[in-house]
Amino acid sequence: MSSNFILENPIYFGSLKVSGRVFKTATHETLATDEGFMTDEILDFYRPMAESKLPLIITGNIFVSWQGKSGGKQLALDHDDKILGMKKLADMCHKYGTKLIAQINHGGSQMRSSAEGITDYPVTSTGRLHPTLLGISRSLKIEEFPDLIKSYADAAERAQKAGCDGVQIQMAHGYLISQFLAPYTNRRNDLYGGNLDNRMRLPLQIVKAIRQCVGDDFPILAKVNGTDALAFRRGATTDELVTFAVALQNEGVDAIEISRAHYESVPPMLSGSYHGFLKTNIEHGSGMGFSSTRKKMALSMSPMIESFLTWSAPKGEGYNMPYVKHFKHALDIPVIASGGFVSREVMENALINGHSDAISCARAFIADPYLYHNLYHSEFDYPICQYCNKCIARLGGMAVDCYEPEMSKKRQIMLDTDILF
Repeated sequence: MSSNFILENPIYFGSLKVSGRVFKTATHETLATDEGFMTDEILDFYRPMAESKLPLIITGNIFVSWQGKSGGKQLALDHDDKILGMKKLADMCHKYGTKLIAQINHGGSQMRSSAEGITDYPVTSTGRLHPTLLGISRSLKIEEFPDLIKSYADAAERAQKAGCDGVQIQMAHGYLISQFLAPYTNRRNDLYGGNLDNRMRLPLQIVKAIRQCVGDDFPILAKVNGTDALAFRRGATTDELVTFAVALQNEGVDAIEISRAHYESVPPMLSGSYHGFLKTNIEHGSGMGFSSTRKKMALSMSPMIESFLTWSAPKGEGYNMPYVKHFKHALDIPVIASGGFVSREVMENALINGHSDAISCARAFIADPYLYHNLYHSEFDYPICQYCNKCIARLGGMAVDCYEPEMSKKRQIMLDTDILF
């Protein structure tokens, strides 16, 4: 691997050649229609990234069935009527040479309530009251597993028909598959619970079903936690998650992206500042749907909670690297590291040291959609993510965007100047 412009070296996911090693990772866009259809706003969000010749975009999580819809204005591949809209996004990316991976997901219990029109409780590995979202879920019944598995396979096939270059299965962050992997959230006593072989049975069956639908040449990626970060609770350990990743590789997965944590974790998934997070979330984000009692309780406790979260996950780059290197050592397929990357030097070092094969970023691209170009080819004073998490606090309620005033101003000047042309 050349050390000059190392981030622009090609990489392969199966037979798919990707032109570089910095990617946009999944972020809930909050820009789809309420039914999950593609919109011009989503195309506009990703267009500058594609214009900058970004090698790969991974979409925000796309629900595979209405039962698994976990957020407001979330994209869907639950029905054939979503194929045409997804094709618009794929065609736009391909116009600029950018590959598009559709991330498919089922929210499981990680939602406040069932999607509109679903009268049943949200489903999960083992029914419970979610400690932070306060939604009540029920355990999946054995007879429901075939349809669940098929929903993933059908969604992947729709992504393929739409012209996407592959799919990524969301297996991290406390969503349905992650709920099956962690003993704390999976207390089943059947073939899908107990030891690790049983806990990873469902995701392996999903991968197998997808592969049967899309064939051998369509890339399948997986997003996996490096740690569940469930303090005082039995999450899946890093060793178990590495074993799981090896099993995914053996089942035909073409690359693994490493992240961390559940929504109920401490430390949380993201590093940086959480000051004002709860108030913003309640006023503008997914917390708008909370009951008035819960809003008052959250606001009264917010100074203590936010200070603790900021202390427990201070801002910094590459915070998942301690976990990533274990996967890199065990796997032959590419390993992608996420975790607060914003600077060229840190990204390059992660690759040069052999700890990762590629880098994925979310907030950095929200602040600067031209980031991939600017890492090497611009002297423009481009915006750099400040880890304020104002974007994340608004997800599920407001459109994805940079809400840090100074960075947002720089971003708009850059876009208006059209530095690429």
